[in-house]
Amino acid sequence: LRFSGHFKDRWIMKQKEALVESETKIEKNHSIVRPVGLISITELRGRNIRSRDLGLPGSFGCCISYDPVRYASDKMKTSLAKLDESCSYTHDIASTVSPGITSNPVWSQVRDSSELVRLKLLLPNDRLWGQSDQKNGNVVNIRYPILQPIAKGIDFNNHASTDNTNISGVQLLPWESSFGAVVFQVRFSDVLGSFQMFDNVIGEVALPLSKLARGPGVEGWFRLLPVGTKDTVPGQSSVDDVMSMGNPPPVAEAEKVDTNEGVLHRADFPELFVKFKFSARAITKEMASSSDNETCKVICEEIVRNASTSKESNISMIGSSISTLNSVRSLGGNLQNQISYVVDTIERVRNAFNFSNPQVTTFILICLIILWRILASISTRVVILLAGVGQFGATFYNEFIPRSTPKILREASDDDDTQPPRGNIFENLFLSLPTDEDLRRTYFWESCRLGEREREKFAISKRKSRLDKLWKARWHDVIKIKEGKTSSESPIKKSWSWEPIFALIEGHRFIWWRSEKHFDTGESPLGQIFFAGHSGLAGLSPLDLREFATEEIPFIVSVFGRGLKEQQKISLLVGSADAKESLEDAVLSASTDAKSD
Repeated sequence: LRFSGHFKDRWIMKQKEALVESETKIEKNHSIVRPVGLISITELRGRNIRSRDLGLPGSFGCCISYDPVRYASDKMKTSLAKLDESCSYTHDIASTVSPGITSNPVWSQVRDSSELVRLKLLLPNDRLWGQSDQKNGNVVNIRYPILQPIAKGIDFNNHASTDNTNISGVQLLPWESSFGAVVFQVRFSDVLGSFQMFDNVIGEVALPLSKLARGPGVEGWFRLLPVGTKDTVPGQSSVDDVMSMGNPPPVAEAEKVDTNEGVLHRADFPELFVKFKFSARAITKEMASSSDNETCKVICEEIVRNASTSKESNISMIGSSISTLNSVRSLGGNLQNQISYVVDTIERVRNAFNFSNPQVTTFILICLIILWRILASISTRVVILLAGVGQFGATFYNEFIPRSTPKILREASDDDDTQPPRGNIFENLFLSLPTDEDLRRTYFWESCRLGEREREKFAISKRKSRLDKLWKARWHDVIKIKEGKTSSESPIKKSWSWEPIFALIEGHRFIWWRSEKHFDTGESPLGQIFFAGHSGLAGLSPLDLREFATEEIPFIVSVFGRGLKEQQKISLLVGSADAKESLEDAVLSASTDAKSD
């Protein structure tokens, strides 16, 4: 069993099975085309926001997130989390930059969340993002895609399709039945306010998606309510706006306060002004092209993957009482050690007979064969008698018969009164057997290599689909680029080197990443060149001919164009003459097409 490799495969195949299971769970969410809705936030400001303790202005920020199950019951949350992994996680959209110490903040600068940044890098879809990065005065534009909710059942619209992948056991729900909400949380933007264990949250505004889907948009003031609220309370109309119309500001009966002068004042509740729009037809099932279908698939994969990652790393010490953790650790530590000892003993006994340690397993089997032979040929009472006499003789010999001790050991025993520990050979033999955790660590790197190979198979098919349908790449390949060395070395050595990259030509842009994996995971590209104005292919300069090796020159392609800051030229090294010709044709096609300079 061990020498044929099945013993090792039993351990390293667990990594492959876990990866296949995770990919299957992700594919289940996009086995049917899930239309994408788009939320757009263009204005955020607050008023009457002060600290709860002292009532003083402060430095406040607003965190925007999407909670898919804000209005669902506990039972419904569990059911939806099993069906749709993205429902088990609150998705961060963006956070604002504090405008300074004030009680009436106007947030004009935002920072996209890591999830939104990765989605923008994965999706070169201008129709989806629009001009989301453009800022005009106090107006910001935050856009975030939301997948249409699903439930168990059969999508009867796709049931007649000949493609079996559309019959997935799930059906689309209307947007009006969504349990989700867009949450605006206002909190102190200081250092302590970023930790969950410090309660520096002023309040929240929750806008239910089911109601947003019925109207064109929302614009107005909303009162900040406690964290986790499911209510939405509109705020009072602005005093300035009401005065400009010549009418006195409305005052609610519960907000009237009688002062000594007999004047009525309105209580100043903290409020948030939101200009919000939800489009349920950003990408619909009827109008979706192959590119839009791939966009929905990428959004679903990224959202579900972020939810899985966040769920695995959700265990954190911050937000828990350290004294409570120490108390639980001291009370349960002894019990945990005892249970661990029993489990390790059971695993060692099992591994003693499955050749996890071939020498020990062989020795045990030989001993059992000898014992069987003895019990088969000699009477049991005689064996028990001899075992008892042998134990008595060994004890008698150790206690009453003197033995000669070497001089070195005698001198050591005179200097030290403590006796050296005497090991038990049978106990040491048993403890040398590995546990399941020892075996897992032994084959850890082999299982990682197998998992990486299996992940690469999934990645290749996804990458090809994205490049063809989503990016519409004219050309893509793994090549090398000339990069300068940042470290100070001897001037005799070259100050540059060839570094591998993954590059593609999309529209009129040449973009490159460090590797294919960086492209698959949505990392930021290392650079890009726009084929606008004076751009295209460049010849090798005399300095280039002197620096490059003779055998490299036939496979070098120089490309120039408009970089991120200025005009830029790069040198690329391809693997063959055919690859060079393909790259040159793609560059010429991208640089000579009609474009706006």
